[in-house]
Amino acid sequence: MTMKKETRSPEKSERAMIEGIIEGSPDAVGVAVIRLDCGCRKMAAVDKEGEPASKVIMYRDMAESICEQCKKDNGDFRRVTEQFISWVGPEPAAPVKEMITGKVLGTREPYTN
Repeated sequence: MTMKKETRSPEKSERAMIEGIIEGSPDAVGVAVIRLDCGCRKMAAVDKEGEPASKVIMYRDMAESICEQCKKDNGDFRRVTEQFISWVGPEPAAPVKEMITGKVLGTREPYTN
């Protein structure tokens, strides 16, 4: 049985944040998007080596700040529901993308819980 690779894409509300992060991160080849079970999100730019190219930004749509749970645990990895990298064009070659995804997200595939 062959597993079909599914490409994740940012939601409309995430796109503006991604564009802002990329604009402030000239070395970025993509932005890691981590969605949490509470509705908050964590994002950070990554460079061609899979290293951070920006600070981690946490936010929640339509809210002044992140939720109380995230304030307590900083968006603990156990509460991740989905994670992927939104790539900047031109995208890196497939083996490079796989290396970066593994290094940044700890898995070679996008993840949905």
